[in-house]
Formats: sequence, structure tokens, C-alpha cells
Amino acid sequence: MRITKITHEKAPVEALDTEADEGYLQGPGRVLADVDVDYQADRRQEVKEYLERRYNIEGRQRVFSAGTFSTMKLKACLKDVCRVHKIPVSLANYISAIIGSSDATWTDLFRLAARTPKVRKFVNDYPQAVEDMRPLLGQPRSASVHASAILITPEHRDGEPSECFDFTPVKRVDGMLVSELDGYSLDEVGLLKNDCLGILELTKIQSVLNEINRIYDSGISFEKIVLSGLDDEKTYGLLCEGYTANIFQLSSAGMTRYLQDMQPASIGDLIAANALYRPATLDSGAAENYLRCRLGEVAPVYLWGTYDALKDTCGQLIYQEQVSRLVRDVGGFSLAEGVRLVKLISKKKIDVIHAMREKFMTGAAEKGCPKDDALRIWDLIESAGSYLFNLSHASAYAITAYVGAWLKANYPTAFYTVALQYADDKEIVTLMSEMERCSAARIVPPDINLSQVQFYTDYHSDSIYWSFGRIKMVGVRTAEHIVRERERFGEFTGVGDFVRRIFRHRLKKYRTWEDDLPPAEAERVPVNARHVRNLILAGCFDTVERIASVTERYGILQRAAAELGFALDERDYPPEEIAKHHFWARQQIAVSGIGSVDYRRIFDESAVRARIKGRASYMSLHDALVMENEGKKVAVCATVTDVEELSYKDRMTGDRVAFCKIILQQNTDTIEAVCWNDFFSARRAEIMRLKDRIVVLTGIIRYSDFSGANTLHTTKTSILSQE
Repeated sequence: MRITKITHEKAPVEALDTEADEGYLQGPGRVLADVDVDYQADRRQEVKEYLERRYNIEGRQRVFSAGTFSTMKLKACLKDVCRVHKIPVSLANYISAIIGSSDATWTDLFRLAARTPKVRKFVNDYPQAVEDMRPLLGQPRSASVHASAILITPEHRDGEPSECFDFTPVKRVDGMLVSELDGYSLDEVGLLKNDCLGILELTKIQSVLNEINRIYDSGISFEKIVLSGLDDEKTYGLLCEGYTANIFQLSSAGMTRYLQDMQPASIGDLIAANALYRPATLDSGAAENYLRCRLGEVAPVYLWGTYDALKDTCGQLIYQEQVSRLVRDVGGFSLAEGVRLVKLISKKKIDVIHAMREKFMTGAAEKGCPKDDALRIWDLIESAGSYLFNLSHASAYAITAYVGAWLKANYPTAFYTVALQYADDKEIVTLMSEMERCSAARIVPPDINLSQVQFYTDYHSDSIYWSFGRIKMVGVRTAEHIVRERERFGEFTGVGDFVRRIFRHRLKKYRTWEDDLPPAEAERVPVNARHVRNLILAGCFDTVERIASVTERYGILQRAAAELGFALDERDYPPEEIAKHHFWARQQIAVSGIGSVDYRRIFDESAVRARIKGRASYMSLHDALVMENEGKKVAVCATVTDVEELSYKDRMTGDRVAFCKIILQQNTDTIEAVCWNDFFSARRAEIMRLKDRIVVLTGIIRYSDFSGANTLHTTKTSILSQE
């Protein structure tokens, strides 16, 4: 097939050469490359069922899944060999634990032995066992089903109707046909492998589209957004500001920073970003060179005959397809030869590449290209070819990312509602912080009369109510029971009404929050006293009980306990704590993950404030992250969410120097604090126990090129205090 003309909705485009011939055939067997198609994760099974209906006709089985093999890794191999050699299981487990990484190699074992006495002793004591491990590494261990590969065999073979069994050994696993051979072996058989991948991002995008059409009746779809021009200014503005959380391929800190530097204004910029922000291109400097040309800091340089191929990427070689175009325009290659060259370079087939180099130089001379330019072009192709990205792949990524960003920019409340449903605990903090900065949507505490099993959104006020399912110990059955009771008999009028209605069939009185229900009662009513306590602490009854402050939750707890048949224990709620706002805020965060602690009030009431006065000024984390505040000496009050001890090699002495990174969180804002050795070494024991504690810390705000944001750095005289 040869395509000679493509009709675009704006203007026709002439295709110079589209005949790839055998250029995409790979390996010694000259087999076809895989066909990769991504689907919604929740609909992949529908695709497979369709293929089976479409091709398994007349009683012949032609559709089956590829098999795969797990191989022997070092840790598993060590345990198996030790079992054969009757080496104590405890010792084998101990050595395996020291190895740590599941991807450790044979060489890693001896590197570990060189610096770890116990591993060295194991190697010396059991040399035969260690030697027996070597030939087993990498051997097949167990068979399973490939996660995505589906194959369809030809309808006929040698002129006769055929089935999959006529091409390769096939077995049946749990009612599914699976090949005895793995994907690589199936390639050699000559079968085309279709990788039908289930992508969660596509499921999330469709969920947002469904939500938007349900609420606003907009009639929008993925296709309509793509065909609208891919030029929405609001969408690109969002990405330029760095609001990339939960956007496909763009949400990492490094990519976010790269987009902020690039300031994308078209889909071409997003395609380039997807292709460039990868380890090899970052290491080679190609990503930085493109950025400088894109921003006009340097002018792009075009060698002889390269303008047409590189004009859309600021003179930089970014895509595999550009290599095919370059060798065609400069060296007189066909498209098929250009595609094959890309494959050869990526596989490092040196002898064949050198032969093609001579052909390229001859063709370039015939076309009139100066020899120096031809040499430079070939060197560029050879050096860049091993890490160049496929343009069509990058385009698919970029379009998917654009659709997600478009939904966030134009329907933020619906976007964040769905994003929260799929987010884990760490992602929720990032989403909440971004949501408050770039949209009108807000997360509010759960409400006993409004919240659902999942997040519920009031689109009139753009309020997203925290879900029952996110409250500690409140599982799906408990949440569904509460919602069902509310829907059948109306809203709850207070905590007393809630307890009386939910527990109307109870068979006993509770003595404490921790009492368990009898099995028969728990089966009928999956709600217990612990659930009631956590619902109260999460703020579910604040509105219906009309309380003015979170400190009044103590009264709600008292009334609930009385209805359940017991009184509160003062040891759980000390009199000196129940009047403090942050005590209840922290209880709320502990049971639900949502809440607002008044850190400024904690700082103002802290004993360490007098020591800090005159040495540093209080600053919220939100303000500390503002670039203009770099270099200021500040005091922050926040909760420690993570502590990690690290080290670096001192260039002067060659010694390893310990330091520590702490993640500080103020409600929805987080910042990284670096405790350098002069501060960390004197307080190591105290700092390593700080997780989940509220602290006051002084330091200097410094911008980090690594994280792309401000960080807090300690000095030798910094002050640290637990509150």
C-alpha cells in the first residue's frame, strides 16, 4: 500500500514517501513489530470478548493470550539452592534480606560480600551452593499469562481452515487459551502480537466525561475535544503555571518544572516535552538545547538539507521519524531504509550501520551536500538514534495529556471529583493543595446527611464532600448501611437520632468504644461504636449538631456515648487538651485524612516562641513556597510526615557525611526541609523520631533546582522544638 495524499480538514498535505516496505521487520527472523493499542482499563475485557466473537467463528479457536515466564532472580535462587544443600532456612532468609533488591545480579552478590562480613562468610562457607546458583539465574521459574498480549492466527494455513493449535502449542488455563511459548518465541513463529493495554488514565478521563455530561448535559467526548483544535488557551495556561497533578505523563515534579520552563502554547510543544523529558535525552543535553531554542535564547542551526526535517523542533533531532526523513533528504535513502536504520542504531548493529554510513555519504555527495555537513549529520544521527522517541507514540501521549488538562481547566470540579476517587493518601494532599490554588472547587469535611461511600460533589457550591469510605475503619459495608438508612427514612437530625436508628436492633449495651458486636448482630448491622466515634471525630455531625467550633465535638461524643450506654474515659480526652483547637483538628486528620490545624495558633502559644523572637519571623508553608521569599530566615510550625536519613561524599575529605530530609506539612501545603550535618549530627535521635509530630523549626529558604521549589535549610544555630 502506498499513501500519496492525506486530506486535512484545513488544507491538503502531500505525502512525499510513505512506503515503509520491510523497514519495520525486526530481528534475524525479520518479524513484524508488535501492535500496541491502549484501552480503558475497565473495558479491556470487552475488547478481548469482541475479538473472540469476531474471529472465533465456525467453531474454530483463533484468538488466544500469550504466555510468559517468570525467571529465577538472585534472592529466589539463593533460597531454592540453600534448600537443596540443606543450609539453615534462617541463614538463607537472613542473606536474602541483606541482598535487598529483587533485581540484584550475580555480580551484586560478590560486591555485597566485599563489604559485608556475614555475606562474605556465607560465600566462603558454602562455595558449592553459590556456584550452583550461577547457571540457574535467568532460567524460567513459572508460567503465567501475559498482561496484555493477544494473538489472532490466520484463517487458513496451506489453503486449509486453521486454528491457533495449528501454529503453536496452546493450553487452557482457567478457561482461557494461553500459548505455551512466550511473546518472543511467538514472534519467531511469525505471529503478530497485539498488545491490548488497559490504561487507568483513559478510565479516569471517561469517568470525568460521564460526570460532566450527567451534570451539565454538555455532550462532550474525547473525540470532540481532540477535533476542537487542541488550541485552548486556558488549558495551556494551566500547564504553564505548573498545575499538572493527575495529568497523564505530566504530573511528575521534573516534568512539571520542564513545562514551566518551556511555557507550552501548542500540541507540538506537548509532543516534544513527552519525547524529550526522558533520562537519555536529559543526559545528552537535547532537552536543554531544545528549550533554549524554543525560548529564543539561541538560534537553531540547520546543516545542509536538514531544514525540512528539523524546522518543527527548533533544529533539534527529537523523533525517530526525523532520522528517516534526514537520511532520505540528505543521503537519498528510501523511507524503508530510514526506518531500518533507526532500528539498527537502537540495537547497536555496528557492522550494518557502518555499511549504511558509506551509502549515506555517497548519496549525500551525489545530492551536493558538503562532506563536513554530511559527516556531522551522520554523527548526529548515530549518537541520537539510540534514544530518540517515536513521534506517533509521543503524539498519543500528548493528546491524552491535553484532554486531561482541558477537562481540568474547563470543568475543574468534575475533574477533581474523579481524581480524588482514584487517588491514594499521598496524592490527595497534592490534589487538595492544587485545587485551592487553581479552581473554585473545595474539599469540605464529611457530612452525615450528604456524604456518600465515594466523594460527593455539590456542583452549585463547588464543594466536594469527604467520603465515608475514607474515614478510618469505616468500610464499604458500613458506609452503604448508613447511606441506605438515610435514603429510606430521611436525614438524621442529630447524633442521638443517628445512634437510635442505626442501633435499633442492638442486643446489648456498650461499655466502651472498643466493644465488639456479637457476630449475629454485626452481620445484620455492620456499624459499631468505633465507627460512631470516628464519624464524630471526622466532623460528620458538625453541621447537624450546629456546633460553632471543633472543640464542641467533645459534647457530641458525650451524647453518643450516653446513647450507647457508657461514659467517656478522661484518660482518652484529658481536660487540659479538650479545649485546644489543634487537639481536635489532629484527631480529625488521624481518622479521616482531612482537617485544618491552626499552626499559627500553636506557634503563638509555644514556649519556644520567645527564643525565636528577633532571630527569625514566622511564615506559613504557603508563603515559604513563594519564590520571592528565597533567602529569608523563617520559623515554621508544621507536622512531620516523613523523615529520611541520607549521606553524601565530602569532596575534600572523601568521608561520607550524614544529613536528613524532612517533609513538613501544613494542611494542604508541604515543603522539604534539609537538616545538614552540623545540625543533624547533634540531634539525630530526636529528629529520627519526629514522624507525625508537630514541630517548630527555624531555617533559611533556598530554591532547589532538583525539586523545582523552595526548600527549608537548617543552619548550625537553627532551633527545633516539638509541640
